[in-house]
Amino acid sequence: MGRTEQEDNFSNNVIWYNFILCVLVILIHARNDSIFTLPVQISGFPVFNELEAFLASDVAGAAVGGFYLGSGYLFFRNYSWKRVFSKYKSRVKSLVIPYILWTLLYFFIHAGISRIPVLAAVFREAPIQITWKSMADAVLHYRYCAFLWFLQFLILYAAFSPAIYLLIRSRYFGAAAILVVFFTACTNIIKNEQAAAVTNWMTLYMLGGYIGIHLKGIVEKGKTSTRMLMGTLILAAASFWIYKKYPSVFGVLFYSFSFSAALWCLTAWEKDGAGTMPRARGWQKNTFAVYMTHFMIVQGVNALAGRYISQSMWVGFFLFLILPAVCFGVVQLAKRICGNGTWILWKIWMGSR
Repeated sequence: MGRTEQEDNFSNNVIWYNFILCVLVILIHARNDSIFTLPVQISGFPVFNELEAFLASDVAGAAVGGFYLGSGYLFFRNYSWKRVFSKYKSRVKSLVIPYILWTLLYFFIHAGISRIPVLAAVFREAPIQITWKSMADAVLHYRYCAFLWFLQFLILYAAFSPAIYLLIRSRYFGAAAILVVFFTACTNIIKNEQAAAVTNWMTLYMLGGYIGIHLKGIVEKGKTSTRMLMGTLILAAASFWIYKKYPSVFGVLFYSFSFSAALWCLTAWEKDGAGTMPRARGWQKNTFAVYMTHFMIVQGVNALAGRYISQSMWVGFFLFLILPAVCFGVVQLAKRICGNGTWILWKIWMGSR
């Protein structure tokens, strides 16, 4: 059975939403002012350093919460008790196996670099012993790919999805449950740092799931009015002010939600009866592959350029701006080499995407 126009539009909006968030995540890790230490001064103001800090920390900082909100929505939009085991099976393929493979790959890459003196000097890599214990540590604590904490949290949320579904399947009880988790996060009563982080981001994951269950029809209608878009943009601006003026968990979560809502409304905005977003290109769908590989790309390019080209922020800021395109380009090339994503190894490493 073919998909309806509404389903096609929703799918296109999801691709654009994830693509924009993925670009922002790359910018977070592409920040390089600690490598390119010669600032470009304009009237005594380090303009590129400040621009990079603003884009990487302030603007792009909302992307992580946006991914959790979207992930919760997509996971629970068609969830039911009958689909629990099929959901587990799909998440083992799409999350657990890739997580294990990529944490091990990053471990062996770092171990290899540590054994090559020239590379060890460039990347400041201390000697790494290859043992079963060090491999297990690399997987359990994402030791050599710190950005994969995001994926580990997603795996944890998927594992507890029946309990989450039980809490949010009721409209009123679900809203109350989310508020309890939200206030628990905001009051900082959980002292363990890891547990606190899990609770903080679970607020947005649960909220996304709640919207997927109870507001699916509104979200997937695929039409956002100009008034709705302007309202979410104003809310995002207000939440950004709170986020900067009063740093707190509340500010982070409120800003992440407001930014994500505004971004979704932008992708679904219809002006004069026509959508604003063109049909997404194939390479824009490679967000998972880009997420898993971008860290090594941006770290490698920045380190090599800083050592062998220049330490000026002219170079650093230029690289900062183009690295998202570089990451998507490298992944698309690798995908074409792998039979345009048809090779079994590609499917395994990319979670059957």
